[in-house]
Amino acid sequence: MMENFAPEFKTPEQYIIDITYKIWEERGIGRIRDWYTAECPVRTAHGESNSVEAVVQGTLETLHEFPDRHLLPEDIIIGTTAEGFLSSHRVRSTATHSGDGFFGSATNRPLMMLTVADCLCENNQVVEEWLVRDQAGMAIQLGLDPKAVGRGLAEKNPAAYQIGNEAMRERWSDPNGITRIGDEKTASHILKTYDAIWNDKKLNIVDENYDRAIRLEGPSGFLDYGRFRTGGLFDSILASIPDGDFDPHYIIVQEEDEKAPRVSLRWSYCGTHQGRGRYGNPTGAPLSLLGISHFELRKGKIVNEWMLLDETAIYAQIAAHS
Repeated sequence: MMENFAPEFKTPEQYIIDITYKIWEERGIGRIRDWYTAECPVRTAHGESNSVEAVVQGTLETLHEFPDRHLLPEDIIIGTTAEGFLSSHRVRSTATHSGDGFFGSATNRPLMMLTVADCLCENNQVVEEWLVRDQAGMAIQLGLDPKAVGRGLAEKNPAAYQIGNEAMRERWSDPNGITRIGDEKTASHILKTYDAIWNDKKLNIVDENYDRAIRLEGPSGFLDYGRFRTGGLFDSILASIPDGDFDPHYIIVQEEDEKAPRVSLRWSYCGTHQGRGRYGNPTGAPLSLLGISHFELRKGKIVNEWMLLDETAIYAQIAAHS
């Protein structure tokens, strides 16, 4: 699996943890040029860059805004590919907002941020990356209104949020179709669950496929327990976008001894802001949710789920089309 990687890296997990640590914790920002290809695309709900220099710049700006940021690797789900591996890295960071930047003037407030970074890695480098950070949750911790943050983003760069659902979905997808890695039965179970919820609006599937004590982390710092409140989060989003289409773009199932089966799913849900729900009064704006979800299962039931969305981008889409 680690052919064509530097001998210091013995496993994919070590590669992801070590390069993250050396870049962020040791401040080896310039080493990004060693570990990212020159034209590595990095895709988020806010846009796409295609230059390693953009990755360097973004890292410097983030460290200016949060200079004491510590990245704590919570889990890394790995799927092997013909040339390397695909990693889905869930990382929880602590930091203090002591510099001006994306969130405006420094507030000097402490916060915790949750991020998932999906990386396709080959020949000792990251060749593609998809990134979701719960920036709405960060805004709330800083005393800011995520809707206002979204409006500000739309005012600065309306074109970034007016590209439409098809272009947004394409940013998140693979031209070769969905990638499926790992146990097919578990992958099909997760895909059928999300398809029933998002496409068919069959929220009763939560009672069937989720553990009674399900723990769900969702966007804007959402954290709750139990099937009823899990279904409530899905319902609130679906109420806003009742005509949306769910598409899976890759799924990894990783099974290891003495660990619960873990699954990573990159997905999109695209539709129209037609209803009164999580995103306020309907505006008719096309809305694209670009998500990455992690799951842990026990005896076929989902017992933990992390559903990552950047809702500041959703509010920006609404504002840009108002």
